[in-house]
Amino acid sequence: MRTQWSSEKRFVVLCSFVLILSLSAREAAAEKVLGHDSDWTVFTDGRVAAFLDYIHADGYPTAPVDANGAPLYDIRGGGMLADAEKPLQASGATGQAPRGTIERLRIRSGFIGNTLGFGVRGPVTANTTVKGYIQLWAWVENEGEQKGVVTWPDVRQGYIKLEGWWGSVLVGRGRGLFSRGATDIDSLYGHGFGVGYPGAVDSSPGGFAQGHVGFGVLGSGFATGIVYGTPTLGGFQLNLGAFDAVRLQGAWTRTKWPRGESEITFERPIRQLGKFVIFANGAYQREYQGGYPDSINTSAIGFGYGGRLELGPVRFGAAGHYGHGLGLNYALEQSDAALSTAGKLRWFDGYYAQAMVVIRKVDVSAGWGITRVFLNPDDQIPYVIKTINPTGTSSAPPDVIKYQQGISCGAVYHIKPWLHIDVDLFRANFRWYQGDTQVAYIANSGMIFTW
Repeated sequence: MRTQWSSEKRFVVLCSFVLILSLSAREAAAEKVLGHDSDWTVFTDGRVAAFLDYIHADGYPTAPVDANGAPLYDIRGGGMLADAEKPLQASGATGQAPRGTIERLRIRSGFIGNTLGFGVRGPVTANTTVKGYIQLWAWVENEGEQKGVVTWPDVRQGYIKLEGWWGSVLVGRGRGLFSRGATDIDSLYGHGFGVGYPGAVDSSPGGFAQGHVGFGVLGSGFATGIVYGTPTLGGFQLNLGAFDAVRLQGAWTRTKWPRGESEITFERPIRQLGKFVIFANGAYQREYQGGYPDSINTSAIGFGYGGRLELGPVRFGAAGHYGHGLGLNYALEQSDAALSTAGKLRWFDGYYAQAMVVIRKVDVSAGWGITRVFLNPDDQIPYVIKTINPTGTSSAPPDVIKYQQGISCGAVYHIKPWLHIDVDLFRANFRWYQGDTQVAYIANSGMIFTW
């Protein structure tokens, strides 16, 4: 008798085939010097990559309708939004509309896009150096699948950095501190040379893939600010940053003060075998209502933690986050998942684990993560009951995303220290509070050139 395998088992088996590759520690890509004199050095770094990205997924969930054909609730937040193939329906047909299937094969960018960085480094005093750095990012796919649309570069970083015995000061646009450790784990041990979850499927606008961001990882992103980093003492380093404020959505559209972010790290070598790193970070942003006194306010706040271990050929990292008004993908994200029906911020948490093994010239990785959304008391309304507003029209209550869970695996073959081939798989599972679900399978493969 033939055994029926579940989709999860098929995915695990497929991952196991990817993990049959073997791999050797290799030299990491570094900046390339363009020129220098006795004091000043001009350098560049960057990468170019493109990936085949195949998606097979359930269509976005459709809510059941009443006798008049109106939906009983409104599905909000999370999930994979894309045009789906659906069976034709007779005109005027009643009942729940079919959601169909998403199937797409695209050529696109990875978790890290095409980048081009330029920097200049030189002395200020005998004990202090200065660096100016600008980094451009760009994606390779057509925006909105329109060939004639211009792809503009994104000035992702641009800063001045002073460094000395007293520590460092960065002024300009660079990495955010909140959830930086978790994002580093994904980049170093997961999708630094891959794609993972593709993000905006229709690429309208275009953009970079998410790796595990949104599935246990809250992306640190890039932000404009002033960051002070202490010197490293006994393995400890503290970074404190004041970043340009972020306005939220709904009623919370006024800010007064910069956003505070911080991260403390502890790093120690393990003889000649490797090292371990532990970290904790946080963010705080006060928000106000436009046109109202300051006494009407709310706060977006988050806390992140985790660590990573490198021991011989084994790499492992784990991280988590918890906070108020954080969003699914990056801190202070504007989305339907972040606000309740009364405009109040919701709570979020996430958990992520990522492993990688290095054997000869291949990196083999596997990861798991989940991001959860918690309802507010004002969200606790019967989903099947519709409300009538004063105009006499009805509005459906929201069905909020409950969690996004992702499983990934992949292998990267390092042909040279500067030339890499990636194959990676991702399974995304979305679930809403009303019980709606969506599952997506993603397979990616591409080539990356770094310098």
